[in-house]
Amino acid sequence: MKKTLTAKRLLCQLLMKSLQQIVLLIVVAQLAMAGPLAGQNLLEKRVTLSLNRATLGSALQQLEKTAEIKFSYNSRMLPLKFTVSLNAQNEPLAAVLDKLLLPNKISYKQVSNRIVLRNQPEVINAVEPVSNPNAAKYATVVEDRSLVGKVSSEKGEGLPGINIVIKGSQRGAVTNADGSYSLLVPDGPQTVVFSSVGYISQEIVVAPERTALDVLLKVDEKALEEVVVVGYGTQKKVNLTGSVATVNVDNMQSRQVSNSLAALQGQVTGLRISQGTGMPGRESVSLTLRGASSWGTNTSPLVLVDGVVGSLDVLPMSDIESISVLKDAASASIYGARAANGVILVTTKQGKKGKPALTYNMSLRTQSPTGVPNQIWNSGQYMELFNKAVARNAVSAVPFPQSLIDKYKDPNRNKDMFPDYNWADAVWQSAPMQEHNVGVNGGSDAFKYNMSAGIIDQKGVLMGHKYKRFNGLANLSTTINKYITVGTNVSYMKGNSVSPYYENQNFVLMTMTQAPLVKPYLPDGSGRYTDKAIPTGVGGTQNNRNPFWIANETYRDYEDWQANVQGWLDVNFLQTEKMGLKWSSKYASRFAEQFRNIYHYGADAYYYLPENEYMAGGANVYQKGTPFGPEALGVNQGNFRTLLNTFYSSVNWNWNPDRQDISFMVGYSQEEQKYRWLGGTRNVFPVKNMYELDGMGPLNQTTTGGLTEWAFQSLFGRATYAFAQKYLVEANFRYDGTSRIYKDSRWGFFPSASAAWRISEEAFVRDGASWIDNLKLRASYGLLGNANISEYKVGNANLGEYPWQDTYVSTTYAFNEALMQGVQQTAFRNRGLRWEKTTVADIGLDFNLKSDLIYGTIDWYNKLTTGILAGAIIPASAGMSAPVINYGTLRNYGIEIELGHKGKFGSVEYGLNGQLSVNRNKVIKFPAPAYSDRIIQEGLPYRDYYLYEYTGLFKSEEELKAVVTPGNPQLGDIKFKDQNNDGKIDGDDRIRVKGAYPGFIYSFGGNVRWKNFDLAVFFQGVQGQKVRTYFFGEDPFSQGSSPHPKFLDAYDPVTNPDSEVPAIYGWGYAPMTGGTAQNSTYFLKDASYLRLKNLQIGYTIPTSITKKVGISHLKVFLTGDNILTFTKYPDLDPERAGDGWHAQYPQLKVYSVGLNLKF
Repeated sequence: MKKTLTAKRLLCQLLMKSLQQIVLLIVVAQLAMAGPLAGQNLLEKRVTLSLNRATLGSALQQLEKTAEIKFSYNSRMLPLKFTVSLNAQNEPLAAVLDKLLLPNKISYKQVSNRIVLRNQPEVINAVEPVSNPNAAKYATVVEDRSLVGKVSSEKGEGLPGINIVIKGSQRGAVTNADGSYSLLVPDGPQTVVFSSVGYISQEIVVAPERTALDVLLKVDEKALEEVVVVGYGTQKKVNLTGSVATVNVDNMQSRQVSNSLAALQGQVTGLRISQGTGMPGRESVSLTLRGASSWGTNTSPLVLVDGVVGSLDVLPMSDIESISVLKDAASASIYGARAANGVILVTTKQGKKGKPALTYNMSLRTQSPTGVPNQIWNSGQYMELFNKAVARNAVSAVPFPQSLIDKYKDPNRNKDMFPDYNWADAVWQSAPMQEHNVGVNGGSDAFKYNMSAGIIDQKGVLMGHKYKRFNGLANLSTTINKYITVGTNVSYMKGNSVSPYYENQNFVLMTMTQAPLVKPYLPDGSGRYTDKAIPTGVGGTQNNRNPFWIANETYRDYEDWQANVQGWLDVNFLQTEKMGLKWSSKYASRFAEQFRNIYHYGADAYYYLPENEYMAGGANVYQKGTPFGPEALGVNQGNFRTLLNTFYSSVNWNWNPDRQDISFMVGYSQEEQKYRWLGGTRNVFPVKNMYELDGMGPLNQTTTGGLTEWAFQSLFGRATYAFAQKYLVEANFRYDGTSRIYKDSRWGFFPSASAAWRISEEAFVRDGASWIDNLKLRASYGLLGNANISEYKVGNANLGEYPWQDTYVSTTYAFNEALMQGVQQTAFRNRGLRWEKTTVADIGLDFNLKSDLIYGTIDWYNKLTTGILAGAIIPASAGMSAPVINYGTLRNYGIEIELGHKGKFGSVEYGLNGQLSVNRNKVIKFPAPAYSDRIIQEGLPYRDYYLYEYTGLFKSEEELKAVVTPGNPQLGDIKFKDQNNDGKIDGDDRIRVKGAYPGFIYSFGGNVRWKNFDLAVFFQGVQGQKVRTYFFGEDPFSQGSSPHPKFLDAYDPVTNPDSEVPAIYGWGYAPMTGGTAQNSTYFLKDASYLRLKNLQIGYTIPTSITKKVGISHLKVFLTGDNILTFTKYPDLDPERAGDGWHAQYPQLKVYSVGLNLKF
């Protein structure tokens, strides 16, 4: 209670301070507006003038002298020879002009220090271009003329800042504060363009005799509705002061992928997305925004779907309305202790007023791997290389006898008995995938609805992997009266992922470790599995698990359910043109459950070759090998449930006095989550194909289970102020408390401030650079937090939801000459532990030149994270594990650039866009330097590579003797640089090598539309990333695996002395597989790439055809994903999660055909 009251007092103080500052701003602004402006009192001048039947021309000349003013007019267009009479005694100039001009149908307007005269014009509602059928008859240009007028809104209000350009020239003007303008126009027919952000641009042909033109511009509803979803609300994009990126959802939806997170790749500057695997339903997509802010905890952005913590993984792209990415503190601090890594806000589609619109989207796809491990699948080559390795490296394996090699190389051999079996071709496959989505949207003023359902059915490109998913969505809203609107958002997902027991990269590994000497089954047609070609020892082959057995006799079955139910209420207490007061509340429950069933059945396996010397009982009697799977027989089942309840409520007040926009929002939020799991294992089989726990015997049974829970309580708020749509200020805060932190320090305050200057709204820009449509300078600074401390790793376990609590484990101790049962504390706990804090500074520039000729955004940022979790350094004599403390400091900084262009040639419309992101990091504070194959040291990037420098192969005895190298290398082995010239290779010779992080990430693309055809292309790339691959796929014969084909050109001092491929070696050969060699730049590869991520060609059937059958829209399309990759990375997919083996479930190359249908 004390903390809650403290929060309330703090909130009141903050609001009072903010209110005082904004009132002060208003007063200053009003005083500034009250200052004198040049020419402001011109029409109020007192004039005395007497005229009797004078010509209008002479009357104007006398008035210029008497009133000391200047008139501007076209002498050919005014009736200057008309006679006029006037008697004015000390009257305002405006009254004199009314008497003198209005009877002659002449209007006047003050423009700066001049009075512009013109014939009273007809008012043109310029929603559609006005054509002049007689324009062609005007053939000569005499001289410039003045075109004057006023641009007004549909309400009759003058519009300032409207850009006016003579088409095809550099001439232009900008309307004044009251909407009036004056433009010099060449004589003859001219096309004048009126344009401004938020209004429909118009082109009007002006005839030679016209000198005046008033125009009504209609509001561009689409432009004005370009609002951006921000924390607990929306804002006009043009008024943003923070770094907020909006995703082009249409571009995302052209990607034919099952995971919406993967489709975000390349769509947002600074957002790096890596897909660790192409496994169906388990793609393992990781996200970092503007670099990883911590090494202690989770570094993924916070994802909220319709305002509640959720995920994009299982949300169909067809259900997404908008995605906003909050990148700096100004935009993200309203989410406080969980916003240090950025925030992604996802909004699902809502109902819209109109008759029911039924949509159906379908795509049929075929998938293939982008790259697979490259190995030798020729048995003769395999055995010969193996024998060379045995002879050279003196490994323990027995060489293959030459008689056996000859049988495999015999062109007339029985290839069922002596195959060159390509295991990769057998397990990798093209696989189908299909997706169908149906939806209905519509409503009235009182009730709106959006409902959809979809299904995905995906087979894996790797044997035994498949995935199905069903999604449903219903978003409903009801307007009860003019004050109250209520609604509900309901979504449901059911997914089923099936794979072998050894799944994903482990299944790839089982395939890689097979030799081409054997097929999956014995050649006698019995269906029995093969173990290996020859008994243990011969050829060094291991007891590798047959991937066909893995696929057929084992499985992992994951069934997932998610249900999200939200109810919300909006009450508009006050809504006028100048002021609004709104209360919004939402309650949401998110339930997720997974049932896991893992089945593993053992199987007999047999040696393959029907040769008497390898047989136990004569011809066609195969010797049984070691059975597969004795260590994991049985069934393992688990149930995992998560329930997250969320409530938040906010009050928003806005006031729009003259040329000002002021708003306040304050709210309260609470979240509670419970996670419960229960599991069991039994592993005694009475019979095969028994998939339930009660079908197993009780021997060796195990059970497990548990419960964790956490809670958040928060106050949050925002204040904004805008003057004349030029000067924008915003402040946000969040006051967070969490059960994950000890009660004395569990509350934290996370504020931010930002400001923006819309330079394009200044008069000096409008008058002198009318080609600048939008130019905005932004700056922000604030504090964010990372409360995910429970995910910090202590050994192989997480720190837990209550890291401040003492924990105990059972133990025994001696007492009275007997062992007694008890408990003991094994680790120190730190009750002062707090969340990590990140301060972010951001400076940005948004611009749009000449109506999208060039538009874009540039951002520079600097993030400093302090209090990063790290293990304390304590003496070993303490007897317990070290406590976790807030100690480390890490800086991330970088620049982001986004550029675009839109244009039109005749009936061809096109657009181009590109993004570039550069991020660097530096360790500022770390408990103690760490040196392995990665280096952690203050002043350097976190975990840069720290490796021995590969300099080539040993090719002479002199080189071998020159430097003492671990492992006693031979000719043909790799050598390293002696960095300190001490005559030996040791840990002091390692160097820091760049490449742990990309130099930059980028993407670019374009779209073209011509008549009913459209084409879209999208490229994405990473430059400067390096990856260290080793063991399987790099070292020949690792666990019996077949070598890479490059070893066919391996170094040999006699037959191939010039080769740079190391001499062939076997698994366990120290000079090549020891720590020194593995931790060298020899195994470091350039993983930079440029990939054609997406190409789509579409055709929209003309409505003249479709409307005959009641179809309002029908589009067919062809799409390719990941269809081209440009890289130096050998064989495999360079887009991988990090270092490791060649055993990787790759990305997918996908070709699709589909249609979008709307009734």
